[in-house]
Amino acid sequence: PMLQFFKGVLVAELFALWVEFFYSFGIKEQPNHFFIAIPVYFVYLCALHRVFLIFRERRFLWLIGIAIGGIAGLLMEWFLVGNSPWKHPEVFQSGQFLVHGAYPILGYLLVSTPDTSPLRNRLICYMMAASGITSVGFAFGNSNLQKLWFIFLPLVVFVGLYYFIFRLGTSPLLARIVPGRSPLQVHTE
Repeated sequence: PMLQFFKGVLVAELFALWVEFFYSFGIKEQPNHFFIAIPVYFVYLCALHRVFLIFRERRFLWLIGIAIGGIAGLLMEWFLVGNSPWKHPEVFQSGQFLVHGAYPILGYLLVSTPDTSPLRNRLICYMMAASGITSVGFAFGNSNLQKLWFIFLPLVVFVGLYYFIFRLGTSPLLARIVPGRSPLQVHTE
């Protein structure tokens, strides 16, 4: 169980660092923010995954996880990073909620389903394609276009991740993480 916990945290951190990479290197052009984010995300995600364990037997764990991750992520952005709506009204708050709502629960769900899931392979292909397309932004000569690319494209990618969250969160395979229950019992309560 502890290995699975840390795998979930690390998978979630990879998704978080994916978007953080494009923001730190492409928009802010401050790589030190990326390196500072690595331990911060790790501690933050350990705490969130502990909370997910409390709700693991709930039918709508995936929705609960999105809400908890989104709210916690906004609080982190507002009070730790300084991207609050009262300080920076131009920051897209719903976009921040969308991103922070996705990666914590996606990491948790990915390690809670069997490795044989074809959905996992599609997710890997999706992220590889998204990484390649998003990386094209580094080749842009116009800094305004580059910043627009690095703001818009990761949001689109994370909207697509909600498809995977829904599929994994409603999968009967998820019942494997709830000891002593059949998939039918988990999804009919």
